Parts: sequence; structure tokens; C-alpha cells
Amino acid sequence: MNNSKARAITVGNFDGCHLGHQEVFQILRNEAKAHGLIPTVVSFEPHTRHVLGVPGHPALLTTTEEKEFFVKSLGLDFVALPFSREVAEQPFQKFIQEKLLDELNAKFLVLGHDHRFGAAGKGNFDAIISAFPELSAIQVSAKYKDGEILSSSRIRNALENGAVERATTFLGRPYRMHGIVVNGKHLGRTIGFPTANVQTGKFKLIPKYGSYAAVVRLQDASAHKAVVNIGLQPSIGDLPLAIEAHILDFHDDIYGQSIDVDLLTFIRPEQKFASVEDLKRQIGMDADFARNC
Repeated sequence: MNNSKARAITVGNFDGCHLGHQEVFQILRNEAKAHGLIPTVVSFEPHTRHVLGVPGHPALLTTTEEKEFFVKSLGLDFVALPFSREVAEQPFQKFIQEKLLDELNAKFLVLGHDHRFGAAGKGNFDAIISAFPELSAIQVSAKYKDGEILSSSRIRNALENGAVERATTFLGRPYRMHGIVVNGKHLGRTIGFPTANVQTGKFKLIPKYGSYAAVVRLQDASAHKAVVNIGLQPSIGDLPLAIEAHILDFHDDIYGQSIDVDLLTFIRPEQKFASVEDLKRQIGMDADFARNC
């Protein structure tokens, strides 16, 4: 299938859509405008390492839905390209000719600093421009932040250690967990702190267990301060992992709605309290902290 829209394309996993990816997207937009092309982000789905390694490893900073929403918010087209071992084992020439040139009508290619296509990773920048002299292409240099190269793995490490502000500096925005509000045990309501139990997408990275100050964005586009607890709730009896957002000064029924939880600050690690009263007192203090963020 030949797509009649001539495109400028970048291809990759783009997990996190962090500042390094955003620089690639900006260059893509500029080149597309200069050449009268449609700027298009082509994302391998599922993540290539989930196919070539272990499904779910690494955990995702952005699910496909989150990634598509962010890319389109920048005014770029988004194409989810199915990835499989068969795709990985193709010679890069076959992949580029059939998928990018014939199917997506690519006329311009923007590559990241370390990107390679095809079997044995032979499709590097030099090999591509040699094999396809008619295809204009540029390679973007690595981007650094605070003396460190920007990478999805660094962001994962920061989140797994509760360093959400550090993750924010690499992402260029707060770490977001998009999900559906589902029925939980309603235990928060019984102690005076009703919560929205958020079910995230498959393989979504869950940050370090504990309490966070956050902003919750609802379907009606309203934004509300919140304190979010992530963990197993050991004070109540080691329940299954839950992401529970106590939205401050909010009492509406939002079951079944999709919401975004943007983490701002790590307040404290998960802990087991001696009594329900101690738990209530601490949640109250967490809520006061979140209110002042």
C-alpha cells in the first residue's frame, strides 16, 4: 500500500519521549516544513526489547497510547509499526524499501545518534545513505543534560529510586501515569481519604513504592492537586499493588474515567504503621505537603 502523503520520518522506540527524543522531533518538524513533507514519528510497537528479550523488560515509560497522545500534541503524525523477530531479521535494505519508502512514502529520514536498522544492526547511517542515495537523511547528535547523556534507562533508574524531579529534568515534563479509575477496596473512604484506584497500561513502569505529591488531570481537562500512594498497603494487610490518588478537595464520582497522574515530588517511602490512627495522621500530613507543592 503506497501512502500518497510524502513524509519526513523518524523511526524508533521513543520510550519516554524525553528531551533527546524531543530534539529529534523538532528537527523532524523543521525538515518536513522545509521540504513540504508530513512530519511522522514511526514507533516500533511493542518495544523492540520486549520482542528480542523478555516481554515487559524494560518497563515502559510511555505506553503506546501515552506516546501517541504526546507526539500528536506536538503537531506530528504518529504511526505504530508492528515489530516482530521477522522484522528484526530482515536486511535493512528490505525494511527501508518496503516499510518506509513503499508503504509510508518516506522522502526524508531523521535518525538518532545510535540508531541501526535490520539484521545484525547493519543499517547504520552511512550504510543507509549509501544504499538509498535518493533518500535524504540526517543524523542527530546525542543530547546531554547536566553532563549526562539523555536515555530512557537513566529515567527508569531515577523513577525506580523515587527521584521524580530528576526524571522530570530528563523528560522535560513530569512523569505521567495514564489509566482508568477502577473499583478498589474502598478502604481510603473508611478512614476519611477516598482515593481513585488507577489501573495503568500493560508493562507501565511503576515508580518506587511510597507517597507522592501529584497533579491529577481528569477527562474534562481540569487539573487537581493530589497525594498518590503506590504500593502494597502494608498497614492494611499487604494487598495487591495499587496506585491510589487522593484528589484534594474533590468528591465527584469518576469511576470508569480515564485520568492522568503527573508525579511531582516523592514524599516518603511506603511504611507500615502501628495503627489506623497513625496511618490517617500521616496521610493528612502527606496531603498538606501535596497541597503546598
